[in-house]
Amino acid sequence: MNQRKGITLFRAADAPNLEETDMMSVPEFPPGFVHPDREGGEGLSAGATVKVLYRQSGEEGGFSLVYAWFKPHFPLPRHSHSADCLYYVIAGSAVMGNQTLGAGDGFFVPDGAPYQYSAGPEGVEVLEFRHARSFDMQVTETTERYARLYEVAAQFAPQWATMAAPAR
Repeated sequence: MNQRKGITLFRAADAPNLEETDMMSVPEFPPGFVHPDREGGEGLSAGATVKVLYRQSGEEGGFSLVYAWFKPHFPLPRHSHSADCLYYVIAGSAVMGNQTLGAGDGFFVPDGAPYQYSAGPEGVEVLEFRHARSFDMQVTETTERYARLYEVAAQFAPQWATMAAPAR
């Protein structure tokens, strides 16, 4: 017998920050990786806001929806996840290699595939759709490349500090 399921509503105002949930494991780094020492600053975290908008239990289907706002020129490290993910650009632009994706564009990343992108000069807002209640993050950057990400963060930190979240 087929049972109908009810509609579930969610509100952006109620969405917890990703780090307040157990949705993503602590990022894992390659063997021998030396994390840059950046005392007294937020580093990369100052350039990103990530909220869990919706998350089902496994019994409910396991879908999740995450909102991410990356401030201008924010560089994500090359990494992979243990779940397929579909990304949709709401506003701004994302730069992936020699491709620039704007509002209405998107990309699909299969489970385990490494990828990297940076926010464009106006930043980028994306929605992340997954059919997974939780996932991991495997950073595949070298120590040297990761240190360059922190250099970019230090360069743009003064601009990032003055930016208010988009009105959504």
